[in-house]
Amino acid sequence: MKQAIVLCADDYAHTGPISRAILDLAANKRISALSCMTASPHWPEHGRWLKDVRDTVDIGLHITLVDEAPLTRMPKTAPRGRLPDIGALIMKCYLGQIDLGEIDAEIRAQEAAFEAVMGFPPQHIDGHLHTHVLPGIRGLVLTMAHALNPRPWVRNVAERLSLILKRGVAVPKASFLAALGTAFAREAGMSNDMMNDGFSGIYGFSPADGDYGVLFEKFAAATARRHVILCHPGTAEDIAAHATMRGAEYAFLRGGAFLDSLASRNLQVARFSETGA
Repeated sequence: MKQAIVLCADDYAHTGPISRAILDLAANKRISALSCMTASPHWPEHGRWLKDVRDTVDIGLHITLVDEAPLTRMPKTAPRGRLPDIGALIMKCYLGQIDLGEIDAEIRAQEAAFEAVMGFPPQHIDGHLHTHVLPGIRGLVLTMAHALNPRPWVRNVAERLSLILKRGVAVPKASFLAALGTAFAREAGMSNDMMNDGFSGIYGFSPADGDYGVLFEKFAAATARRHVILCHPGTAEDIAAHATMRGAEYAFLRGGAFLDSLASRNLQVARFSETGA
């Protein structure tokens, strides 16, 4: 019997090329979940494109709290109409300088924007650059998720250190995220039954990291019962950041080598409800 894993494509609606690449992979059942940036000005149009894959993949919310324009007025967090970069947000969270009222209103506005287009709540929730697991923010995300009906899966970025070291890919970054994920699961308490048990897909998002096919082999090498691998497909010609690697991911995931990689490890991509929960 094959082991089911969730392969989730992040950043849907960020740009046209990214959305079209993700749609193609969803239509061809190469991915089993996708996460939407509803704060993007492209969201209303790109969200409607998803009607043909609604029964094929899980469609979720990619909470966006960095680099982009917010949906709500945030005079303290985004005084010039633009959210902070990831370094500034992390610092504010750890120093207790984040305005949680503004953050709460923004994540709820992004969730409402999801429902306004899709007609149902997100089936899973995560965060752009994993900001949903930062101190303070994670409590707001858990509260919102718990109130939704049906309850969504919430991505946990925790992974065992032994597996991170075994993969040998972006070890400092993956270890930092794993520590955040452990705290996230602890704060969730009994609610963590709607979280994944394993997580991989983290790398430097740079050509210097090497061939994406080789990286994917490492991400798929040791997977938990409810395991999520994230990906960021797109096209190399796009204006989005990291376009070269987005294009490399897309090329691999739509090709035969990807299917061979899954088959060699007796894996199959599956929706969250199909992962043995």
